[in-house]
Amino acid sequence: MDDITLNEAVENISLIKGVIDRTSKSFSGFSKIFILWGFLFILNSLITAFAQMHKEQFMGFFSQYPITGYLFPVGFIALLAALIYWKISRKIPLVGLEKHLMTVWMLILVMNVIPNKIMVSSVSPAIDLKTVAIESNNFSTMLFSLAVGLIVTALFTDFKPLMKLGIIYIVISIIHAYSNFMTPFSQVVNGLCLLALPFTFLFTGFYLKSQQAGGDQLGH
Repeated sequence: MDDITLNEAVENISLIKGVIDRTSKSFSGFSKIFILWGFLFILNSLITAFAQMHKEQFMGFFSQYPITGYLFPVGFIALLAALIYWKISRKIPLVGLEKHLMTVWMLILVMNVIPNKIMVSSVSPAIDLKTVAIESNNFSTMLFSLAVGLIVTALFTDFKPLMKLGIIYIVISIIHAYSNFMTPFSQVVNGLCLLALPFTFLFTGFYLKSQQAGGDQLGH
């Protein structure tokens, strides 16, 4: 092997190592954002569960101050999520693939924090809206949107566990949307709805962190 070929090989190895290092650092920031988002949405789930246990008091308060229903806790949690992303991305800038994947996940996050718009109409003028109980459930939509994020991430990273979790989410969301199989288990579904976001972010964050750690060991 002549000197020119040897130098080219060294340069190629250095280039590959540089790409691996940058990717490793990007996944470090990516995983930190997801882990912190997971803990943040645990807080959101606890607040939501508390509000559901004291539904009458909260409904009375929100009926007097409707704007607070949009700002708390969803608006407050969304603001904290944005601050987490901004702070970590400034410290560990996301580049290339990780930056594009984070854009997808940011859109999914926004989709899940936008409040549902519910309208009630009736052809009967005698209907008393005070006696009508209206409930909305975005469980299927939430799971399907999270599945999209997981599958897109898996397609570009070849991380099979994320793909498998995404497929499981799609199956559950379709079963819930098109059948009454889960109706008797409404409390279970409600609990899963509260856990879906934090579990997904924590699972993805810790998995990416484990892959980063494995890459570091291989690098050494």
